Amino acid sequence: MPEPITLRILPDQPLGPISRYLTGACIEDVNHEIYGGIYSQMIFGESFEEAPMQIDERLQPEFAGLCGTLSCRAERTYLRDRSEVCSWQPFRRGPARGEFQTSVLRVRRGRQSQKIAFLDTGIGLDAGEVGIENQGLNRWGLNLAGGQPYEGALVALAEADVLLTVALESRSGDRIYAEETLTVRGDSTWQRLEFTLTPSASDPQARFAIKLRRPGAVWLDYVLLQPGAWGRFHALPVRQDIGQGLVDEGLTVLRYGGYMINTDWEHETRCPGSGYRWKKMIGPRPDRPPYLGTFYPYNTNGFGIPDFVAYCEAAGFLCVPAISPSELPEDAADLVEYLNGGPETTWGQRRAADGHPTPFGVRYLQIGNEECTLLPDGRRLIRRDYPALFRAIFQAVTAKDPDLTVIVAPWLYHPRELEWSENRAPLEELLHIVHGRRVLWDVHVGGDNLGDAEQIAEFIPRLRALINAIDPQNQVQFCILEENGVRHDLQRALGHAHNLNVVERLAGEVLLDCAANCLQAYGQNDNFWDQGQLFYTPLQAWGMPPYYAQQMIARHYQPVCIRALGSENTALDVTATRSEDGKTVVVKVVNLGADEQPAHIQLEPGAGGGQVSIEWLAGALDARNTPAAPQQVIPQQEERPWDGVGCRHTFPGWSFTILTFQSRA
Repeated sequence: MPEPITLRILPDQPLGPISRYLTGACIEDVNHEIYGGIYSQMIFGESFEEAPMQIDERLQPEFAGLCGTLSCRAERTYLRDRSEVCSWQPFRRGPARGEFQTSVLRVRRGRQSQKIAFLDTGIGLDAGEVGIENQGLNRWGLNLAGGQPYEGALVALAEADVLLTVALESRSGDRIYAEETLTVRGDSTWQRLEFTLTPSASDPQARFAIKLRRPGAVWLDYVLLQPGAWGRFHALPVRQDIGQGLVDEGLTVLRYGGYMINTDWEHETRCPGSGYRWKKMIGPRPDRPPYLGTFYPYNTNGFGIPDFVAYCEAAGFLCVPAISPSELPEDAADLVEYLNGGPETTWGQRRAADGHPTPFGVRYLQIGNEECTLLPDGRRLIRRDYPALFRAIFQAVTAKDPDLTVIVAPWLYHPRELEWSENRAPLEELLHIVHGRRVLWDVHVGGDNLGDAEQIAEFIPRLRALINAIDPQNQVQFCILEENGVRHDLQRALGHAHNLNVVERLAGEVLLDCAANCLQAYGQNDNFWDQGQLFYTPLQAWGMPPYYAQQMIARHYQPVCIRALGSENTALDVTATRSEDGKTVVVKVVNLGADEQPAHIQLEPGAGGGQVSIEWLAGALDARNTPAAPQQVIPQQEERPWDGVGCRHTFPGWSFTILTFQSRA
């Protein structure tokens, strides 16, 4: 065991303030954070945009009596060597015969619809049924709660009147828990039909079915199924356990952005209405067009910026929405009015019509995400046209709401990038645009490695010095809106804690900090960003070690960073904070080594004694939680008295420990 060391904590030597908003997370549709995750929609393949599967009973005997094509193959943009994520599947009962067809001729939104036809073969009225069924993301199965209502809607078209049945069934379809028959008018117009299904029993692996029991045909454009208000966070389109799980993590800020906003506006030729634009995210969900995403080609606008903002309001989070720099400036100004305008304004009235009469009062808006140009030599530079795009939107949104703080998002994240001459001109232009205005500057960092924090400690002061040299009167503060990596184990938890220790010691330079990604489907690593904090299946949601590190930091927040000495030449990284009145002192220690380290924590001067609470997270670097053992790696706690001077404690190897000294004085 190493020799004991003395950690000197100096409450009377403040280093600077600490923002309350350093315990944040970033959410984007990576590994199904949104579609299949936090969004309460239970159907995967809601808009029938997925690539078609050829139904061939010679290859798939279970589809005997059925033919045609069915939208169901959600092909992966990344990891193409893995099978696609399937959605809808066809079925029949009895002697019925069915024909399916993805149609580009009958289109309401997106690029195609889905036809289901029960063929008239003259076999009489009791001919069985033909239909399609959906078992949610990854065909995991729908988790049904018996006796609870589920709300639904679909958009359909028919050329002759047809009776369409919707049902909640067991996975095999041999048991029906609830069903309702809908009439689709045969007037060749798209009709939105709503329904409520209350299953007679619980089933963790159920399915939703749409079926015909008589000859006829129907085209489908969209399907929604979600729990009633009982199963949604504050009755919003948010899955209850996930929405609450992020609250329980202690998040103080949530950012809605990432590469989903970097989709190509020119996708219109592939999928009409497909661009990522906020005006496609409002109004009734069945009327919102799908969009072609970065990580998934068929994505939903059913949960968009206004839904994210409403969730943050209900959860008590500071919200940071991000928009594409390709948004039209007038549309960006309309977004600000939609979010913050009074009921007398045009877009404030639209917000009220969408169900939120009072302004949201959004204070931050990010323009862009990692805006870069990739050179043939592999270097990423600040995107050359970004300053011009930024200027137009910046002027439009600040004219609409002068109190709005805009966040700048150029690619500029590594010390060496500060030296590249090609970055000088766009950097100067951006600073000229924001001169005299308070703005935040987004810096993205790593979080996987135990030493990633060292780059933060180097880069942000250097970027500060460069910005000050270009514009000595600047009003720039920094934010970290993505802390990225490919791990979700204890090592990532320690890396995150180390990052925040360093950020706090920067004493007010960083106003917001968000770790990516806040959410992930269990076993879903489609795009390498295997870094979820809260994991989920249809049955449960549980925290990974980084979730608990974040929770610990949030729970022990104090607003003033103070000097801590004595950890030099050890594996310990130490940050100390205190309350405004000095009666509470918090010491946060990350042991970056494998060996335990005994220490005497000494407060100078003493504070009269009291209680010290100790909370720690420790284990193997690759330790993580699973559905079967969701609390395998969680914080441990103990309390003990302290004498007013300090206490002795041994920090386990590879651990994060928080000691809170509460003075009786």
